[in-house]
Amino acid sequence: MISTRVCAFFVLMGLVLSACRVSAPRQTDGQASDPFEELVLVPPPTTDDGHISFQILHINDVYEIAPLPGDNLGGFARLKTLYDSLYNQNPNTLFVLAGDFLNPSLLGSLKMNGQRIAGRHMVEVMNRAGVDLVAFGNHEFDLKYADLQQRFDESEFEWLATNVLYRNGDRLQPFFAHYGNFKYYFPENFIWEIEDADGTTLKVGFFSAVLPANPKDYVHYEDCYEEAIKAYLELNARCDVVIGLTHLDLDMDRKLATLLPNVPLIMGGHEHELHHDSVGNVHIFKADANAKTAWIHRFEVDKVLAPGYVGRKSYVRRIDSTLSADPYVEEVVQKWIHLQNEAIRAVGVDPDEVLMYAHQPLDGREASVRNHSTNLTQLITRAMAAAARQPVDAAILNGGSIRVDDLLQGAITAVDIFRTLPFGGSLVEVDLQGVLLRRLLDQGQHNKGTGGFLHAYGISKDNAEWTVGASPLDDQAVYHIIVPDFLLTGLEIGIDFFTPDNPQVVGLDRPVQPDDVRSDIRKALIDYLRARGK
Repeated sequence: MISTRVCAFFVLMGLVLSACRVSAPRQTDGQASDPFEELVLVPPPTTDDGHISFQILHINDVYEIAPLPGDNLGGFARLKTLYDSLYNQNPNTLFVLAGDFLNPSLLGSLKMNGQRIAGRHMVEVMNRAGVDLVAFGNHEFDLKYADLQQRFDESEFEWLATNVLYRNGDRLQPFFAHYGNFKYYFPENFIWEIEDADGTTLKVGFFSAVLPANPKDYVHYEDCYEEAIKAYLELNARCDVVIGLTHLDLDMDRKLATLLPNVPLIMGGHEHELHHDSVGNVHIFKADANAKTAWIHRFEVDKVLAPGYVGRKSYVRRIDSTLSADPYVEEVVQKWIHLQNEAIRAVGVDPDEVLMYAHQPLDGREASVRNHSTNLTQLITRAMAAAARQPVDAAILNGGSIRVDDLLQGAITAVDIFRTLPFGGSLVEVDLQGVLLRRLLDQGQHNKGTGGFLHAYGISKDNAEWTVGASPLDDQAVYHIIVPDFLLTGLEIGIDFFTPDNPQVVGLDRPVQPDDVRSDIRKALIDYLRARGK
């Protein structure tokens, strides 16, 4: 019996011979020559030229699945068309989202089959649009853990979790998705392996980082800089190119760039406005929120002629009507938009009604409304005051009521109002003593940076003194104010004292009839805009 090793030898010789070119035997003086004398070994043919290109479609902070009414920009059906066009040019195309997409949104606040949608619409549309890789944003952790886990399980894209872990009691572990009975743990880094038509291969590594702006008991944030550096070092040993996909503020991205000077590109989010910045050789890009724009990053690498050099050109693309809507994605988009519009009609409002034209953007960004007054907060508090049955001394609004986290401009429709104030809620007129009003205002200032930061119409602060109307606040006086009903529950940060049971609350007037404009803060704002005119 021939041994396995001998068989392997003959197989190997057969492969060698099949890869060889054998010239015809040479005749010498009528005698046959040794046939192995002319055996010439020739390597298999190859066309690998060492040059390879790839491209990345980059968006961030997307809460809307369809184009926005005011400026008709954005929409995942258009993004799918753009992605397919890029893919047809070069199959080595990756579609990434740099955090913040599960929340906030009007649709996410609605219920379907008795359950809060909580980002389900985003995941379904992103799956259809072909998103490949996402970083965590701080708003992903707005969701309750059970809802977030469902979104993980529904995702067909990769989650990159460089500096966040799941806190399960006292235990820390990676976040994960269920695939049947299998748990897939989200990686700290991600390697994209690509190959072009002539056989050139490349490994592109990605790390992420998210700022610890949303503490939750089920989330553990590791140091974003230390973990990004650690991920970079691991990737750099294995990859040809290493790229950042982050959700940090711009100053943090700039600091990260100083710490990782050999990273050619950081694709970021969080700011919501188009950015291109650089620190040394590191370039930082961010797109407009809600996919009003997208970045296309094109790379050229030559592993033979210029080893170690990475060429890049980046282009911004407006996601507008010049891009047709992909019908496969549009089908599911319209399913969700129909549900949203029916919810708005249920409270007696036409979702497409244009209420005003904002020639200057109305600032509803979270970083603004939780820290200072804006033209949007002033508009809402004026509308609250106008809705009162009796003239009020002040209207007070908690910044966390505003959930749009965006700039509103152009034609402002009823949909925009519901996006801005998705949770609605009634307005309550309150008579309270000045000492309680002072305590409420002081705590509102102390809550700066959170949803408990308070905005007030009719009240100002000058030289550390509160002024109501034209007079200093009087602790002994009784003031008539209007507030959202939530603010009177005592559930706002640090404002547990502000409830109907407080003896310094001396009168309440709640809406009773459904046609009372105070029954929904969104109705109050819509009525105010209608009365004011466009």
